[in-house]
Amino acid sequence: MPHIIRLRGAWESIPREGGMHHSRNFGRPRTLDAHGRVWLICQNVPGPVEVYMNGQAIGGNREMGSFAADITDLLQTRNTILFAVTSSEPLGEVSIEIRTET
Repeated sequence: MPHIIRLRGAWESIPREGGMHHSRNFGRPRTLDAHGRVWLICQNVPGPVEVYMNGQAIGGNREMGSFAADITDLLQTRNTILFAVTSSEPLGEVSIEIRTET
């Protein structure tokens, strides 16, 4: 069973031409061990999206719907996530999941 950390509040949403940029900072999970993988999950992206972790594109250009990507190899002590969405609707719940590999 994964350990889930919900990324509520502290999101910065900035209008841009044709949509919104939603960004948030977070720290490296303290509970991450050598066998853990960290996944970025968004329950609902309201339109086509480009997702960035610490300035690097992850997951490619996705259509609306749910989003999930393994971000373990991109983690730093402090991190920034950016969802560049071509919609002005809000993002669904965003979380990071720590999954243990066996």
